[in-house]
Amino acid sequence: MIQSEKELLDTIDEIKTGIPGTSLLLFRGQTRLYDKIRSGRARPDTVVVPEVENGWNTIVNRLTQKNSTTKFNQAILQHYGLPTFYIDLTSDPLTAAWFACNRYEELKPTMWIGNTFRFQDETTYNPIKDDKGYIFVLEIPNYKEMIDKNELFDLTHEDIFLRPQNQSAYLMLDQPPRLPNPNSFIIATLEIDRTKFTCSKTLKELFPNPKNDKGYGSLLDVPYVQLPSFYFANKEKKEEREEKDKMSIDMDKFFVVGKRAIKIPLYIEGKDDLFEFNPKWKDTVIYEPSPFRLWKTEKFNISEIHEGQNGIFGDAAKITISPIAFNKLFSDTTETELAWPLVNSNSIFFTKAVLDHDKVIDHAPPYIGIWLHKDNDLILELLLVADEEEMQLQLGHAFVLENNKLTYVKVNKECDCGKPNEHIPIISSLLKMHALIRRQEVALIQHAFGIDKWFVLL
Repeated sequence: MIQSEKELLDTIDEIKTGIPGTSLLLFRGQTRLYDKIRSGRARPDTVVVPEVENGWNTIVNRLTQKNSTTKFNQAILQHYGLPTFYIDLTSDPLTAAWFACNRYEELKPTMWIGNTFRFQDETTYNPIKDDKGYIFVLEIPNYKEMIDKNELFDLTHEDIFLRPQNQSAYLMLDQPPRLPNPNSFIIATLEIDRTKFTCSKTLKELFPNPKNDKGYGSLLDVPYVQLPSFYFANKEKKEEREEKDKMSIDMDKFFVVGKRAIKIPLYIEGKDDLFEFNPKWKDTVIYEPSPFRLWKTEKFNISEIHEGQNGIFGDAAKITISPIAFNKLFSDTTETELAWPLVNSNSIFFTKAVLDHDKVIDHAPPYIGIWLHKDNDLILELLLVADEEEMQLQLGHAFVLENNKLTYVKVNKECDCGKPNEHIPIISSLLKMHALIRRQEVALIQHAFGIDKWFVLL
């Protein structure tokens, strides 16, 4: 087994003598030996939401202003927490050795107190001083062709996002059964004696501070989103469920936690590092009233209003629209395709959120939401109005979407405003979401706490 960095580099030099100069050697360090190298997205039970696929990519292009390809941006963002069809590799064997000798660990989050109790996701790597680690050595003979085909990305020269550069990062496509398969390039597996091996690399070098890593710092500037205490409820025992649900719903009026809208963990060696990540004056929270956050508790079925339809409000997908995204949707004057958002649901609850600040609050009820239910080309509209205590359901209208045009149709029960055509621009703006996501003007992302069917539009 390899016991020092010098021995590792000597071993690599020996391997290089047996391969042509036209090949590229890459490395991957792992704390354990698995049968196969596998990307995060290629693992079982991965659920894909089509509209979310482009969300992080849009955010990166906003930061870099390069309009890079989706695949290139996703390759970058894998280093900041986004699961992709790419595996992490490095051209530096010492970096691979560090990952073979240090174990990833999620730490207990630090909570900053304010109007919303904000949590910071914190992680670290701890040295392992027993047993052995592993370094896979991969030979890529046709690496230039793979780079041209977006099957391999060289991130060693990325300027705005410093972490991939410091890790001498490459990423290789792993989307089985598609070829090439990364495992077919492995030419050696080196064993590291962790009881004796000392790494010269450090966590702070491989995961640079956001003050230096400008891309990382910008990702940490996104607003927070709220999570009701209801979703923390322990529901293991059926007989206790109703009482615990009631307690957690009541508690939500007084205790709401938040995380950044995109899950970006802080890599720290110890709590003393947190002064680098203290809450900033410009930190804001995407705010909604308690009833909107707790839509999953509602059992109302649309069949109680519209005969022939079936859909429980609490089962609807929810899209929380940030103020910036709301303005983009409703100020767009282009001839834009109208389409149902691809969030794996024919029932969507849209809410207009506001921004909350620990020191300044300038919003008040009423808060407005729209529930749209789709049955083929028929779209039914229901309006929701809420304060902090309760939510009221009001009748809307019905529309048919044909040939990129929304047309009012009469139904048995509807709003008595007498002006159904005035609702069309509102519904049309919501249905522009799909097109604006594709144009990268807005970004739809999964709620940071991973709540099923809850999305945030940034």
